Amino acid sequence: MAKKRYTFTFDAPVSILLVLAYIAVYALNISLQGRMSFPEGHSLIQQFFTCTSMNLKAPLDYLRLFCHVLGSQGWEPLLFNALLMLLLGRNAEKSCGHLTLAVTFFLSALVSGVLVCLIPNLTAQGPDPIIFMLLLLNFFACLASGSISFSWILSFLIFTAIRLYTIIQPLAPASFSIMLNSCIPIFISLAGGIAGSLPAFLMLSKDSSPAKTKAPARKKEKPAKPRRKNEATVVADMDDSFTDTLEI
Repeated sequence: MAKKRYTFTFDAPVSILLVLAYIAVYALNISLQGRMSFPEGHSLIQQFFTCTSMNLKAPLDYLRLFCHVLGSQGWEPLLFNALLMLLLGRNAEKSCGHLTLAVTFFLSALVSGVLVCLIPNLTAQGPDPIIFMLLLLNFFACLASGSISFSWILSFLIFTAIRLYTIIQPLAPASFSIMLNSCIPIFISLAGGIAGSLPAFLMLSKDSSPAKTKAPARKKEKPAKPRRKNEATVVADMDDSFTDTLEI
């Protein structure tokens, strides 16, 4: 019996590279703690991977508009978010393509970063816009195939509920207005995810549109073979039902 061979596939390069960069940023943040002089109470992630009010003359603030999705506050949210991005990114990358998914990543980060900069005293950190965008892309892929996936709807609702719980639970004794204001980053992440998923959604809707049916092409008739000079044809006069060839 022949042995079955297995091949190593790099099936979702864009999603894998994003997750590796996400983990590398947090690992670098831990390794540089106490070795670099940051302002009191700050770290590498808070300095370079957290989006807040923007200074138009500071080049670093433009970089934060994209890099804030790589920030993380601990190992638990890091591993949870990395797992979601790997599971969701594989299917989304297969449906949309590598380049399209990379564009959606940048667009989601940019839109959410710009919205955060427009609201004073607000900060953004973490890949929530990316995860919302991947959830929407998986749902759109199901719509393009002509079905509505209930599992993806539940995944979207559960992820949103988890994010709201982690924000509201510490503020439970506070008033409703305070808790609502604390949920603004969730709505901004959702807006970034929607904005990033629009190009991929338009591409999927075009691919799923019914193509015009083309008329079947007629088969070309083969040209008749030329007769030889020394060959004559005798046709029977009885009922014209057959043709006989006589060699001379």
